[in-house]
Formats: sequence, C-alpha cells, structure tokens
Amino acid sequence: MRMRRALVGLVVGSALTLGGTAATAQASEPNRSIKASAHETNADPAGWHFYGAYWNKSNCISDGDASGDTYQCGAGPFGQWLLYLWY
Repeated sequence: MRMRRALVGLVVGSALTLGGTAATAQASEPNRSIKASAHETNADPAGWHFYGAYWNKSNCISDGDASGDTYQCGAGPFGQWLLYLWY
C-alpha cells in the first residue's frame, strides 16, 4: 500500500510540475501587436470592382446611385451595361 501511495504521489507531483512549467512558458511569450499590416489582411486594394450586369442603362445607373459609392456604367458584351463600384 505504501508503494502504491508513493507512485501516485510521484506521478501527481510530476504532472503538477510539468503543468506549471508549461503555463509559465505560455505566459512569457512576447505580446504581439494588435494592428494588422497590409500583408496580413485579405482586403482587396481600392479600385474598380464589378458589381452587376444590366439589360438597360437606367437600371445600371439606378443601382449605382443607390450604392452610395463612386460608380460607372459601361457598355458590355451582348448589349448589357456593366456596373463597377470604386471602393
């Protein structure tokens, strides 16, 4: 019985020691900056982005006005009007 208690004490003591060491190592890691650089983000750079295709120019202009962004409607293939937004 004494041998069993000694082994359990040794295992528990080792686990506590290793757990405490791991917690200390995690706590001592350097603090990283919260700010993200341009290379760390997935955002597209500002520019013209395709928004949609329309069968008539008035619908293209209407959606462009409703977007609140700078836009342009240009003639596309098959008689369509293509809406591009700047953001």
